[in-house]
Amino acid sequence: MKHKVSVLAIIQARTSSSRLPEKIFQPIGEKPLLGWVLQRLSEAKKVERVVIATSVEPHDDKVESFAVNAGVEFFRGSEEDVLGRFAKTLETFPADTIIRATGDNPLLDPGALDMMIDEHIRNNADHTVLSGKVPIGSTAEVVDPQALTAAYAEAKGEMFREHVTPFIFSHPERFRLLQVTPPAYLANKDYRLTVDTEEDLALMRAIDEKLREQGKPFNVVNAIQLLDMDPKVAAINKNVRQKNWRE
Repeated sequence: MKHKVSVLAIIQARTSSSRLPEKIFQPIGEKPLLGWVLQRLSEAKKVERVVIATSVEPHDDKVESFAVNAGVEFFRGSEEDVLGRFAKTLETFPADTIIRATGDNPLLDPGALDMMIDEHIRNNADHTVLSGKVPIGSTAEVVDPQALTAAYAEAKGEMFREHVTPFIFSHPERFRLLQVTPPAYLANKDYRLTVDTEEDLALMRAIDEKLREQGKPFNVVNAIQLLDMDPKVAAINKNVRQKNWRE
């Protein structure tokens, strides 16, 4: 067991994506997708430790190698029982507060995440997200370890085990659920900034290329400004349907 930290970010990442296999290693400009997620979490001032949680399956040996080469700690657990993978990661890397991040969100917003962590702790919440409509892929979840442990012990069924937090937010009578007002630059922005398909990847590469031409860094604030000004770029993945956690 490692020493306990205040805030631990766990990135769930595997290579066997159904719609875009090995997407986490797809390059976007100067980094692979997973590399961008690591950078975003390193930019969050409140996050003390980052761990990549992948599966024990041989095809995910690549994820372990990536973590080792990047100097990032990792944990390997069940491929399908992601809730169990998170709970066992927490046993090895204890923390007072957990961030659930995914390896397919290269434009995760560190500023919003820091704000969510502050509000989560201040309100003694069990589960914290941003309220209202924000770009898909721009945020993460903040979770209390005791709530996660309870979910791990009690949640039954594939839907609850695969998606980590549904057991928690499906029981508002039991867990303290918090929704935080998003920063103005994220609020009411209906963009898809996650990578699950070829169209999503094409959008990210187009954003990176255009921002590079403008001499601007690849981040969520600049990306939203670009998409607001350039509907043709925003349309690249407009027909991609977001999967529901119940599917």
